[in-house]
Amino acid sequence: MSLTRLVMRLAAARALRGRTLAGARVFDSAVDPIDQTIAENRQPLLVLTTDEHETDITGRDLAGDHQRCDLVIELAIAARVEVPARDGQGGQITIAIPHTDEGLELTLDIMEHQVVTALTRDNSAWSRAWMKLVPRVTRRLSRRGASSENGVRFAARQLVLTCDLVDTPAIGAAIPPGTAWGEVLALMESDQNLAPIAAMLREQIEGETVPDWARTAQMLGVPLEVMDQLGVLPTLDAQGDPVTMDAVIFDEEGERITVIDSPMAAAEES
Repeated sequence: MSLTRLVMRLAAARALRGRTLAGARVFDSAVDPIDQTIAENRQPLLVLTTDEHETDITGRDLAGDHQRCDLVIELAIAARVEVPARDGQGGQITIAIPHTDEGLELTLDIMEHQVVTALTRDNSAWSRAWMKLVPRVTRRLSRRGASSENGVRFAARQLVLTCDLVDTPAIGAAIPPGTAWGEVLALMESDQNLAPIAAMLREQIEGETVPDWARTAQMLGVPLEVMDQLGVLPTLDAQGDPVTMDAVIFDEEGERITVIDSPMAAAEES
């Protein structure tokens, strides 16, 4: 559901910080257009959004199954950059990439490579959490772009990763540590800026008391009326509270006519 989409995007943004030429200039769902953002900050930057989110629906189970989401990563550069490199003799040098058409395109190629490496081949905690939330990437699309706004000439690229997502935990269930959700929430709780979001997410999932039968229905994607037909829903008393029972008598048309609480009562009823 949308909660998994949210934490997946947050994990991706944290996994990319400091791992590309954009450095810490990684923005989550920036509202301003990319041309306005790059005009204000000409250094390399990344902007992450989650646009398309598709779920296979059966019946009325809106939680669905087999979730797919497009993670869109916009890369932009409007100035010359300096890239560290080796001098071939064990030392380090800096290579300046000029602010030319060729230089801008080269910079974007390097940044795109760094993005993919940081998300799928890095061993950082955020990268591992992202890969647990995204068990499979089914499509990679790279679109080129360029423009000149307010006298600022820049180049941009849009990298689109179509990702399969893990399910959002059932409402009312504890989130076990070591799972995809358990790991990402632990990382968020250790981050000063993300800790309040983690607390809200835990409240949305774990905070509500849900009966076992309702949680099972949610996990299986079964409507409550079907659970009732299967005989899974509890019988409620006049006050709406569940009651225990040993047997139920139905008429010939399948309508419930009485509840028997004990074998002795059953014998007397017959």
